[in-house]
Amino acid sequence: MFIFKENIEPNQHDEFVKNHPLCALLQSSSWASVKDNWDHAIVGVEEDGQLVGSSLVLIKRLPFSLTMMYIPRGPIMDYENKELVRFYLNSLSTWAKKYHCLFIKFDPGIRIREFLVKDKDKTAYADNTQEIIHNIENGGGRHLGFTLDMKDTVQPRFQMGVHKVDDFAKYVQKDVRKSKNAALRKHVEVKRYGIEMVDVFSDIMHLTEIRKGVALRNREYFKKLMEVYQDDAYLFLCSVDPTIRGHEVQERLSEIEKELSQDNLSLNQIDRLQIEQKNLTEEWKSLEEVLKKYDSNTYIAGALMIGYGKTVEMLYAGMNEDFKSFKPQFLSHFIRFQFVFDQGYEYACMGGVEGTLDDGLTGYKSKFNALVSEYIGEFDLPVNHLLYRLSRLAYTIRKERRL
Repeated sequence: MFIFKENIEPNQHDEFVKNHPLCALLQSSSWASVKDNWDHAIVGVEEDGQLVGSSLVLIKRLPFSLTMMYIPRGPIMDYENKELVRFYLNSLSTWAKKYHCLFIKFDPGIRIREFLVKDKDKTAYADNTQEIIHNIENGGGRHLGFTLDMKDTVQPRFQMGVHKVDDFAKYVQKDVRKSKNAALRKHVEVKRYGIEMVDVFSDIMHLTEIRKGVALRNREYFKKLMEVYQDDAYLFLCSVDPTIRGHEVQERLSEIEKELSQDNLSLNQIDRLQIEQKNLTEEWKSLEEVLKKYDSNTYIAGALMIGYGKTVEMLYAGMNEDFKSFKPQFLSHFIRFQFVFDQGYEYACMGGVEGTLDDGLTGYKSKFNALVSEYIGEFDLPVNHLLYRLSRLAYTIRKERRL
């Protein structure tokens, strides 16, 4: 017999979520502390005294004492259990009426496909996809479709990530290894830091905002993430002193010029030296521009990751575009992937991509042999059926202001 529980203890909820196949960071009880501009509740279902379904529910206050609710990457339960799904959704709807809720939005972390980009047309949906959608609709949910644009959903319906392997470097594309080695050759360093460096990371992210013409998060938000998740928050920064590589390039160009002045060189030796000279001259041109602005050790890229369960989410990453030729992001990815796998995580999520899979971000992530995960999508659970259609408009306005 199923029993709906209105106040699940955070520790009990986290224990259930972390051990469930649909484990998701956004369903951690701590996520409520990050989203502190929402009210929240943790509600679930027990069967024979055991938790069989649970969800962190975010509650947004609307005018006229109304609310809307959002369950990010949840609820967590067995969606093939038709009776459980119906009971849970019906109970959620009844419970939500106490809050004068218009509708509940949810997007369970159910992967319906996982594939390499090159295999996108060869990979079919999981056999149980339609069964799960039917079970949710049988409980009153409304599927909002297999959308492709990231802007159409709160959470990306398509994400890319890397599973743990014994030799990660063996699976990446050749140009990734080449770029990583270029970063090492130019003396880029990648280290993990604590919350004391959040200002530096925020500055790097601000440069990324300017470059992309988008609004991301601010220092206070990054600080909050690190405070809330503490030891499970991983901040990595890349730094470099460009003068070191500058001196090396200039010294080597001088050496090449002396070597080319010798009379006893073979044609092969001359060709080799001239090719090296050409490459270093091109590198010096880009270095010269950097050295006009930076003459000491500088933080040039960064990434913030949060671990939960067996997955680490690479939430935010940015770079100072002035140092693009230093390839810091490639070295950083190598070190961060190795770090999280050494910590015992089984999967590193690199974030969302467009469902068309033809954008530059998808191409970049593909270089790391990342798999595309396609999720089942968003659902609405109408609570106030009379006002549901009007409430969709209110939701759209709220979403544009960022959930």
